[in-house]
Amino acid sequence: MNKSLLVVGLFVSAICLGDCVFIVDEETRGPGGPVVYSTDDTIAEIDAVGKLPFDSDREQGYKRIAERQGLSPEVQVHLVEAALGRLSFDNAKEGVLLTLIENPDFSSAAERTILEKLDKLAFANSKKKILKAISDRKNRS
Repeated sequence: MNKSLLVVGLFVSAICLGDCVFIVDEETRGPGGPVVYSTDDTIAEIDAVGKLPFDSDREQGYKRIAERQGLSPEVQVHLVEAALGRLSFDNAKEGVLLTLIENPDFSSAAERTILEKLDKLAFANSKKKILKAISDRKNRS
């Protein structure tokens, strides 16, 4: 008898609690501006992407982050370091860096980090593309 009461009690509890939905939104909007992402959360996301097993998956994850507006300079630097350190192929590194450079919020700290670590790219052609993208961005400003 006690088992059946316990089962009924659990069943009723599951039905009552089953309709509860909790939504937590970690994003905040800047004053009249784009979404501003939490620095710690985004850095944790970059680190998680770096643990994916395939280079193509890491590249896609890093690119999705690099496209976001509202990334802090600290996050951008971390993304540059992660992309250059965790991606194996120059074309993947190049894709992430070019995506970040095209971001309207591209910071001077991220630019400096790219320039300081440009030797992480193996091919001169990739280095030239990155330098050209930075130069073109400055000419548009």
